[in-house]
Amino acid sequence: MTTLHIFRDVDSFIYSLPGDDSLKILMDLDLLEADRTEFLDIKQLSGKIRELIVRQYRLVFFRKEEIIYVIDIFKKQSRKTPWRIIKRAEKIYQSL
Repeated sequence: MTTLHIFRDVDSFIYSLPGDDSLKILMDLDLLEADRTEFLDIKQLSGKIRELIVRQYRLVFFRKEEIIYVIDIFKKQSRKTPWRIIKRAEKIYQSL
């Protein structure tokens, strides 16, 4: 069974959003945890680092064994995910 681990700052960001945005993100995270990814918009960023696209928000995550780590979230403002976010995700992945 897969477990979802959401970093505290990501959780705070989600709950600070308007109700319908946070609800949509939480519903998509439930689908991710249940491994029902056929209903999700997921993009590979680098190696094991992925991005869950929910409306104008991007959630950066990776899976390590049976745990999915959601390590960053941001509102999309450009075409590409900032390189510093990808590098941070890779560093966290290596440290776990």
